Amino acid sequence: MKELTQAMEKLLQHYRHDFLNILQVIGGLAQLQKTDRLLSFIQKASVEVQQFGRLIGCGDPRFALAVYEFLLQDFKGTYILRIDGTLPLLEPDVLAALQLTLQNIQSSLQLFPDGILHISVGGGRRPILTLSLLDEANTCALWRQAASVAVENGLEVVLPQGGDELFMYLG
Repeated sequence: MKELTQAMEKLLQHYRHDFLNILQVIGGLAQLQKTDRLLSFIQKASVEVQQFGRLIGCGDPRFALAVYEFLLQDFKGTYILRIDGTLPLLEPDVLAALQLTLQNIQSSLQLFPDGILHISVGGGRRPILTLSLLDEANTCALWRQAASVAVENGLEVVLPQGGDELFMYLG
């Protein structure tokens, strides 16, 4: 239970830090009277804050923290997050395997700095994490490598024949 509380506290620290950065940019744009850029930035920031809020509320704060710290925190592209249902609390070995897999994916994502990462989380009895890069060619090698790392670490994965996305079962 202590690690759940610690994970939630850390997520809230990240959230607070990101939100304060957003407010600083908004304040700067307002002072410079850059209303056109201000409005588009507010819309973009609003979407990002909503997505982060959905991630925090996924059901397992340790999972949310792993996705943020090991995948999204240093990702330069855009991400789209979809959460369906509530995740059960994941087993510690599944979380450890997921962290190692996400670290591997994060380093490979540097090859796609303008990529749009689609992250889908499905809760319920058979929780699943699905990852894909939208509008990107040549991602098969990325997902094959990630699948290999995931399997080495004990995760069950499915790599569809086209190889343009990765399904990781989390329980």
